[in-house]
Amino acid sequence: MSWMGRLDEVSIPDLLHLISWGEKTGKLVLARQDAEGLLVFRKGKILYAASNSPREALGNILICKRLISEDTLLRALAQQHASERERRLGAILIEAGAITGKTLERVVREQIEKVMAEFFLWQSGFFRFEAMDIPDAGEPEVDARDFLLQRGFNTEQVVLEVVKRVDEARKRREEYAAATRLTVPHSAGDSAPRGSEPLVTPRAIGSLSTIMAEFPSPTFRGEATLTFLRHAASRVRRGVLFIPGSHAFAGAAEFGVDPAGNRADEHVRDLTVPRDHPSILADVMAKRGTYRGLLPSCFWNDYLVTQLGGRIPREVIVVPAVVQGDVMAIFYGDNLPSEVSIGPVAELELALAQACLSQVGAPDPESRTGGSVRSASS
Repeated sequence: MSWMGRLDEVSIPDLLHLISWGEKTGKLVLARQDAEGLLVFRKGKILYAASNSPREALGNILICKRLISEDTLLRALAQQHASERERRLGAILIEAGAITGKTLERVVREQIEKVMAEFFLWQSGFFRFEAMDIPDAGEPEVDARDFLLQRGFNTEQVVLEVVKRVDEARKRREEYAAATRLTVPHSAGDSAPRGSEPLVTPRAIGSLSTIMAEFPSPTFRGEATLTFLRHAASRVRRGVLFIPGSHAFAGAAEFGVDPAGNRADEHVRDLTVPRDHPSILADVMAKRGTYRGLLPSCFWNDYLVTQLGGRIPREVIVVPAVVQGDVMAIFYGDNLPSEVSIGPVAELELALAQACLSQVGAPDPESRTGGSVRSASS
C-alpha cells in the first residue's frame, strides 16, 4: 500500500502522527524542487532520517560534542578499517569503553531530530509513503548504518522534541530582534514544485540496505574535519564550519568561540542562518567564491556576530568548499579577540576543499577550491 499527496495540504507533523498511530512500517519520501528527504519506520517508530544535504558522520559529531578525543576516534576508525567484517563505529567505541550505549542512542536521536527539523520548515512539496516489510535482520553497508538503531524511536516523542527545537531557534531570533529593535526578515518560503505530479516514483524496495543505499548524501567524516580545523586554527583564531541544508546554514564545528554562559560546541551546533535571506553565508554560497574583508551589516550578519560573542571583527574570511558544482560546506573565520590581520588564505581554501573531496571521491581538488578571493570592495 502506498499513498501520496502535497505538503501544502497535509503537514509533515500530521503525516508522522498518522504513521505512528497506525504503527506503519515503510518509508516516507519527501521531495520538492531543490531538496529530498527520507524517513524510515518500523511499526510506527522512526528508524532512520536523511536528506540530500551534506551530513555529519557519527565520529564527527562525537568529536564536535567533545564526547570522545581525537586519538580515540582515530584508533576506533583504524580498528574499523582493519576489521575483516563490517563493524559499526558506535559498537567499536562502546566495546572500548569510550562511550555508553545511552550516549550513542542520544547522539543518534539528536541527529534524527536535526534532520527532521529541516523538513518541518517545508511549506510545499510532495510526499509518498510506501508500506513494506522491513526485516529485523540485516544492516546497510553504508556510512548511514551508524545512525540506525534497530528498535527505533517513539515518533510522537521525537516530533515534540523537533517542534521544541524549531521553536527555540525562532525564540532566539525574536529575542535578538527585540533587543536590537529590528524586524526578523520574512521567509520567502519554499521553491515552487516543478509540476503537478509528485517528484518521487514508487520503487519495489523492502530492505533497509537498499533503501538507505539508494539515498546517498555527502558525508563529513571525523578525521577529515579534524584535519581541516587544525589547519584553519593555524590561520585564524576563531572559526565555525557551516553545513548548508535545504533551508538554512547549520553550525557543525568550531574553535575559539566563547559564548557567555554556554558550551561553545552546543551553542554553535544550535546556530542556524536562513539560506533565503541576505547574509555573508548566502552571498558566498551564491557566488562560490571566498570573501575577505569587513563583515557587511544586515540582520543575519549582525545576528551571527551576536551569537559568536557580540564583537564586530575588523576582518573576516568566509570560504566555500565547492565539490562537483555544489557547495558542501562554508567556513567562517576571524581573529577576534585580537585585531591581527588575517594572513594568506589560499592554503585554507585548498584544505577545506580537500577535506570535502575526501568524502565524495571527486577528482582534482585544486580546481574546486571555491574560486578566487573576493574583497570587501568586490
